[in-house]
Amino acid sequence: MKRSLQLLGWVLAGLATVAGLCWVLSRALGSAEVLYEGQTLDHWREQATQTDPGLSNRAVAVLVGVIVPRLTNQIFCDTNDSRLRLAVIEQLDNLPGIQVDFTPADGRRSQAIADLRTLGTRAQPAIPALLETLRLHDPILTGPAAKVLADIGTDATTAVPALMACLTDAEGNGNPDVVEALAEYGPKAREAVPVLVRLLADRSSKEIVQVVPKALKAIDPQAAAGAGVK
Repeated sequence: MKRSLQLLGWVLAGLATVAGLCWVLSRALGSAEVLYEGQTLDHWREQATQTDPGLSNRAVAVLVGVIVPRLTNQIFCDTNDSRLRLAVIEQLDNLPGIQVDFTPADGRRSQAIADLRTLGTRAQPAIPALLETLRLHDPILTGPAAKVLADIGTDATTAVPALMACLTDAEGNGNPDVVEALAEYGPKAREAVPVLVRLLADRSSKEIVQVVPKALKAIDPQAAAGAGVK
C-alpha cells in the first residue's frame, strides 16, 4: 500500500512537472507584446494627445520616427515563421487547457497596417509602402491597405488610381474593402463609377452585394439612380 502511494505521488509529480513545462513553453512561444522605446503603441498615442508640449512632442517624434518606419518595414519583411515553432505550437494547442497566444506572419503584417490606420495623418510617411502593397495584389493585405489610405489623408489623385488597379480580381469579382475605400473619396472617385455599375451584378460575396450600391450613391448619386440603385 505504501509503495502504491509513493508510485502515485511520483506519477502526479511527473504530470505536474510536464504540465508546468508545457505552460512555460506555451508562454515562451506566444507572441510577445510589441514595445517601442520601452512602451506600447497605445502609450505613445495617448501621450501625443497631452497638453504638455514636452510629452506630446516626444510622443509624436516616436510615432513618426520610430513606430511608422517599424510598422512599414514589418509589412514587407515579417513574412516567415519557424516551421519548428509552428509545429510545436500546434502540438501544444492540442493539449487540454493550453492555448498558445500566437499571431502568424500574415496576421502580424495585417496588424501592422491596422496600427498605421490608428495613427491618422501621422502615418502619411507610410503611403508609398501602402501603395506598393496594393500593387502586389496580396490577397491578405490588399483589403487592410485599401482601408488605411483615406484615414491617413492620402490625396485622391494618388489613392483612387491605385485602388482602381486592385478593385477586381482576375475573375472580375470586386474587392469589398477596396469598394469601401473608394466610397470614402466620394465624388473624387468618379472614375470608378463604370466599374462599380458593372459590379452591381457581382454576386461573389454578400459583402460586395452590400457595399457596391452604397459606394455608388456616395460617389455619384445620379449614376447610382440611373443604374437602379435606390
